[in-house]
Amino acid sequence: MLNISVEDKGKFFNTNLMFALELEFMVDNAESIIHGAITRKESRGAHFRTDMPDRDDENWLKHTLVYHDNSNDNNVRIETSPVKVTKWEPVKRVY
Repeated sequence: MLNISVEDKGKFFNTNLMFALELEFMVDNAESIIHGAITRKESRGAHFRTDMPDRDDENWLKHTLVYHDNSNDNNVRIETSPVKVTKWEPVKRVY
């Protein structure tokens, strides 16, 4: 849990409070990205793992959903949902 304090107790346009709230949201987002990245056993787009450099569409063509969950030790629950391929088939990025 993030523990910070805000010295400015003003009630009008309190930028210190806004920055503290934004920091909390950024930490939540970063933790979600990290847990999702650890769960995926592949590399895809900007998500690249040096230990698994290739895409794995057979097993990982799916959305990764990350939930805050207090019922387990790391407070995170990971689920996946299928990707519905419509107009464009996924292709490997080539630069």
